[in-house]
Amino acid sequence: MKANQPALVLPVFRGRVAFFLATILVAAGWFPALGAGLELAKNGVTRYVIILATNAIPSERYAAEELQTYLKKITGATLLITNELAPRQAREILVGGSSRTSRLELGLEQLGPEGFALRTDGKRLIIAGGRPRGTLYGVYELLERHLGVRWLTPEVERAPRTNRLVIARLKESKIPALEYREVFWTEVMRNADFAARHRLNGHHYPLQAKHGGRPAVYFPFVHSFDSLVPADLFAAHPEYFPMIKGKRVGGYVQRCLANPEVLRLSIERVRSWIREHPEVTIVSVSQNDTGNWCQCPECKALDDAEGSPSASVVRFVNAIAENIEKDYPAVRLDTLAYQYTRKPPKTLRPRRNVIIRLCSIECCFAHPLASCASVENQKFRDDILAWQPIAPSLYVWDYTPNFAHYQQPFPNFDALQPNVRFFVEHGVNGLFEQGNYSPGGSGELEPLRAYLLARLLWDPETNLEACMEEFLSGYYGRAASGMRAYVQLLEDQVRDGGTHARIYDSPQAGYLNPDFLERANRILDSAESAADDESIRFRVRVAHLPVWYVQLATRQVKGEEHRALLEKWLAIAHQAGISHISEGQSLKAWEAKMLGQ
Repeated sequence: MKANQPALVLPVFRGRVAFFLATILVAAGWFPALGAGLELAKNGVTRYVIILATNAIPSERYAAEELQTYLKKITGATLLITNELAPRQAREILVGGSSRTSRLELGLEQLGPEGFALRTDGKRLIIAGGRPRGTLYGVYELLERHLGVRWLTPEVERAPRTNRLVIARLKESKIPALEYREVFWTEVMRNADFAARHRLNGHHYPLQAKHGGRPAVYFPFVHSFDSLVPADLFAAHPEYFPMIKGKRVGGYVQRCLANPEVLRLSIERVRSWIREHPEVTIVSVSQNDTGNWCQCPECKALDDAEGSPSASVVRFVNAIAENIEKDYPAVRLDTLAYQYTRKPPKTLRPRRNVIIRLCSIECCFAHPLASCASVENQKFRDDILAWQPIAPSLYVWDYTPNFAHYQQPFPNFDALQPNVRFFVEHGVNGLFEQGNYSPGGSGELEPLRAYLLARLLWDPETNLEACMEEFLSGYYGRAASGMRAYVQLLEDQVRDGGTHARIYDSPQAGYLNPDFLERANRILDSAESAADDESIRFRVRVAHLPVWYVQLATRQVKGEEHRALLEKWLAIAHQAGISHISEGQSLKAWEAKMLGQ
């Protein structure tokens, strides 16, 4: 847009692109109604400066730097960063609380550690939030929602360019719906800046002081019974271990949670962990990843009376929580409601410093939890409704790929947003979305899934259809329409409501029928032909791997055709850096198996 070009009235857009185009046009300053707004830059020149408090913390200084960086990308203008001791100017962007924001009654003390306020006051723009992350998150909210910046992957971002940047008057505040947000996909975990820009704050991100640190610092993370009471104690103390069918059992099993020595050892270990890791905020006291729980007379009597084996776990965790809470009031204990412990006890209640982490592993993920007719989802609904009123903090461990076959189409896109909404509506305040976390990543449509989940965890009410459209357009260029058609085709396989998808489905799953594979190949071949350049063409090929994987795994192609497809598949997989074919099998092992070595 030329400097002397008149602003245009926003046309009425309909369909999937409306939100994204409207955002870009707002950022470009194409509205005559915004004359009363703030003109931040014009023709590469700005009269604005960024003001920080003299005692700004690292995340507030970084917030100012991020704002400076992206405003330059959008407008070409470089804003000076200074502090509140500088002479007042008519046009300022106040980043973080300071003496210059004190009279504005922003209510920063009520925003918690991550909430923020966006305000305009005269010709000033204010971005200020609670410490340590609120102000940084406010900057990212401004850049993303008001200025049209998109961080699609750690390597691919989109920042609109304009000669004149006008921002409308603002008066808004936000506190995130979830206190703990973790997208456990390699795509996100490998880059702390990318995680922070999506306002993700999980344990596994290498977040530094400039990002506001990590509110959820675990030690250990999960399945900790072996660490609390080591398995090698079985020979000397079989009474520490579960009684199953009348006999004490060792190996990878749970523990006898009624044994007072097990409790004593566990309290000592938890206290030592906290001393050795003073940064820890959450200690996992959680069952091993197996069944094999104790059915000794005392454990069984309690569990039977309370209607669930979770009773023994809750009583045990409560005893440790009570022991440490006076000395370590900022530390909470996290335990799982998982498989055999998913149903809550009838009368026992977790203590106030205990987090219940409910796991959805058995569920169908093709359809929303709230409406899916599968028995598994009905039972999960019953359990979350039962935990909601009694858990002081309720987290959910959710699952988003096929763990038995990372490289296999998984039709769960339609359920992503309804499920996040369902969790939030039922008292969940922490979400862990487990994905392909292998070193190489590149699971089935991983970049798209990671992006959508990141957007949802920050704002469960986001326009997810627009998010998908902007990602496909920004990441796949002219191949976007083909990629969109492929996603629609995949979801169509389960939209009858009767075809379910679970996280250990085989390549013979009903939604991976020959008709789907044939049509998917045609669509993806066409998308590859439409690609803008070789880099995008390669992205489409990586997205094509899951369809070819099913054909290879089910021997739908044979002989020399099978060999040729396998060699093509492996070449692309190696170039993409894929390290694992499933949660338990490396690409190297699978390759040797497929090549008959």
